[in-house]
Amino acid sequence: MSNRIDPEGTGGPVTFEEFRLLVASELHVEEGRVVEEASFVDDLYADSIRLAEMMVRLADKGISIPLEEAWNVRTVGDAYRVYSRYTRAGTGGATPPAES
Repeated sequence: MSNRIDPEGTGGPVTFEEFRLLVASELHVEEGRVVEEASFVDDLYADSIRLAEMMVRLADKGISIPLEEAWNVRTVGDAYRVYSRYTRAGTGGATPPAES
């Protein structure tokens, strides 16, 4: 059985809602705090080690953010947009929320 998040069994990308719930679970924070504009450092109190661990666990579930892009990610929305951009390029998939 795969750890890949794919509730419909379509092989498609995860939605923003699925992504934010996974982030909440991985960082052990309340789901309501994980919103598009939430800063990983300032709002979710994730230091670089916690962020690296989260990225590894998300990658194990089929959600990866390229390392060269990870340094530019500040918010949950940033992370989802990067994930979506790379997923869309490869599969024609997810639509990220609008940029603020």
